[in-house]
Amino acid sequence: MINKDELVYKMETIIKYLKNNNGYNYKLYNKLCPGMGEPDSNIVEYSEDCLKLINELIEIVDNQQRQALFEEIL
Repeated sequence: MINKDELVYKMETIIKYLKNNNGYNYKLYNKLCPGMGEPDSNIVEYSEDCLKLINELIEIVDNQQRQALFEEIL
């Protein structure tokens, strides 16, 4: 089973490392088709977006588990 706290902690650690080691200067394309125009994002923003998505997935799973438990009680 996935340890949610460990996953979030590790992602936060990666973000902190990137912020302290010029991650804002590592530019990325925030588009599905890179190579068109200039980069408009950076690795720190990508990592923060990933953490946000991880937290949303955790919330969805927690809600599903609560719902399943509630239905089992009924």
